[in-house]
Amino acid sequence: MTTAGSVVPNETTVAASVRATALADRLEQGARALAAFAAGLTDAQWRMRTPDGRKVGVIVHHVAFMYPIEIQVAQAAAAGQAIDVTWDAVDGINAKHATDFDGVTKAEALDLLRRNSEAARRRSARSPTHSSTPR
Repeated sequence: MTTAGSVVPNETTVAASVRATALADRLEQGARALAAFAAGLTDAQWRMRTPDGRKVGVIVHHVAFMYPIEIQVAQAAAAGQAIDVTWDAVDGINAKHATDFDGVTKAEALDLLRRNSEAARRRSARSPTHSSTPR
């Protein structure tokens, strides 16, 4: 028996919930691994330029910065919505970010990584059978 406003999960919503939880777990694992890697870098390693010209620290910050956007894109794709982005647009985002955050500190990047990965985990772990209350 259900009460007003309750939802009885079916096979599809349970499977979606399992996939959402698995994605959330994977995001958390990746964020922890990146944070551990970045925390262990020396100042010289943090400022080292990669083959594409960006500093290692800028790339760490970029990953943290992009978490909310990546979750939105994944959710839109999962909902069957078209993802309209070009490689030129991606290159432009990357170049602007590299310029804007060239001097980012390790503390700033790690703080943003922590905040955005936690928010991404909460958002991706939401089940279609539940309210918008984070896990």
